[in-house]
Amino acid sequence: MRERLAEFEIEERDGVLVARIGGEIDSSNAAELRLALTDHLPNASTAMILDLSRVGYIDSSGIQLLFDLGRRLAARRQTMRLVVPQGSPTRRVLELCDVGDVAPLDAGLEAALGSVSQ
Repeated sequence: MRERLAEFEIEERDGVLVARIGGEIDSSNAAELRLALTDHLPNASTAMILDLSRVGYIDSSGIQLLFDLGRRLAARRQTMRLVVPQGSPTRRVLELCDVGDVAPLDAGLEAALGSVSQ
């Protein structure tokens, strides 16, 4: 049996889908994670916030997942934001790859929620 490298939990807060992801995002689970996230996002949601605070590793497949989701949501007039703590290795990787072009990075969940409610 294949071990899951990433786990996630989803909640809805005032019309915003919040997905907390932990573990590793790589080629073994990025496609499955993409399907799970898009399946849970209703058309009525104004935004999706991915809390990556507990992600310890992300490879190019995970980066591509974020770009794809960000573009898909923008086409649907929905917003995507990423929660990644300042100084974390994951944040540095996302900044180097310019993921902020499709999904702005916030240091905490409350900041992200505040940004989408404006």
